[in-house]
Amino acid sequence: MGYTLYGKAGFGSVCVEAALELVGADYEFVEADPLGDKGEQRRVRAVNPAGQVPALILPDDSLMTESAAILIWLGDRYPQAGLAPAFDTPARAVYLRWLLFCASAIYSTFTLSDGPERFHPDSRTHDILLARANQRRLDLWTLMNDAFDGRSGVFLLGDRMSLLDVYVAMISRWDPGRAAFAEAAPALVSAVEATEADPVVAEVWARNFRMDG
Repeated sequence: MGYTLYGKAGFGSVCVEAALELVGADYEFVEADPLGDKGEQRRVRAVNPAGQVPALILPDDSLMTESAAILIWLGDRYPQAGLAPAFDTPARAVYLRWLLFCASAIYSTFTLSDGPERFHPDSRTHDILLARANQRRLDLWTLMNDAFDGRSGVFLLGDRMSLLDVYVAMISRWDPGRAAFAEAAPALVSAVEATEADPVVAEVWARNFRMDG
């Protein structure tokens, strides 16, 4: 029995979709829009009470949520794919640190962007909130950039792609956009480009993103 991935094109499910493809897992993708109409939101909550995607049904019918947690689990569940550093290597700590940094610090800001009215009811404040969220992301990208500036290897952890690369490549396509990301984090760009050149990742990206920029 395979996996069932509930997700939406361009949303946080993209990295899980890519991971499932990269490890060669059997899965079914079910379109689910957490920002859709009330009926669609109820349908998402019936799977994940948090009302978010990705939501991954495992082969034993249990539910797993939180994109970074799913990536960590899949990387460890399929070690033969070589997408996660081994437990006894120095790269393991770097991998976990920055994967969770991207999830907790950068990805979390999109909770604000996806619904500023949840944080302040006055619509006159929303443009300011969105601008501040974008600036916060750029500041965080710069922080990560400084940590990886001067690294050796094609990818963030060396010469082999990891799920950290997939995660960063996905988020870099979100607001405020790839050009702003490249300006804030030039040291990360080559790893992102190498990740997106992988044929499996490229196929998933083509289903989820406009690839003209």
